[in-house]
Amino acid sequence: MSEPQHEEREDLWGYRKRLRFVLDATREAFPGRVPAKLRVLDVGCGNGSQLALPLARRGFRVKGLDTDARSIEHARRMASGLREAEFVCAPLEDLRAEELYEVVILSEVLEHLENPLILLEESTKHMTRGGIMIVTVPNGFGEFEIDSWLFRKLRLQRLVDALAKNNHEALGSTDNMESGHVQFFTRRRLFSLFKACGLVPFREGAASFLAGPIVGHALARFESFIEWNARVTDDLPFALASGWYFALRREGADKKSAEAVAR
Repeated sequence: MSEPQHEEREDLWGYRKRLRFVLDATREAFPGRVPAKLRVLDVGCGNGSQLALPLARRGFRVKGLDTDARSIEHARRMASGLREAEFVCAPLEDLRAEELYEVVILSEVLEHLENPLILLEESTKHMTRGGIMIVTVPNGFGEFEIDSWLFRKLRLQRLVDALAKNNHEALGSTDNMESGHVQFFTRRRLFSLFKACGLVPFREGAASFLAGPIVGHALARFESFIEWNARVTDDLPFALASGWYFALRREGADKKSAEAVAR
């Protein structure tokens, strides 16, 4: 699977690393398939800046779904002239049952839901035979969640707001700032959810090391730190990463059968 060259800058949360994980998992699942022959459904896509738009620019046929109208409107503006990208403001339940995709993405979504199993189950219904699902979530007891808790408890947002005139941050993945985390996952719980949906991981990855708001405001301006922060977790235990990436297949779907479908 070849791809044009695109310039992406890494960020505190490992944006480039996460995108690379999705591309590598897709190559593994569909060897030899060009992006134009693969349909991608990005559930809870936000404004599309993190995955949907970069994938569409590489030629994948992408549909992004989100229930936040501001995020979808922003995504549509950024996707102007990009025929491979479609953004729809709607819940997953509104998608027609016959709409199937080779790649279904749930990136940084499950932690916002009261019942993540329901969305996970509904999402599997839109996978093609031999299709894959990409799930990324924060480590529920990792640095990001601890840092974020301290940030709230110390009420540091007031200080950030006071300095905002001089603070130029990278584009966020969503325009919906009201939806916080209500789930704090362990790997054990995630694997239980996957099993309940008949999904098994065939590739895993670790997000960046330090990713919370305190670290972000203190160090995110230093490119050398950003690059090190994304790279260092490749050599650390998964438990120390701020988040996790999973590429999943339906249980019983081995690589050989997936390759047969890909052809």
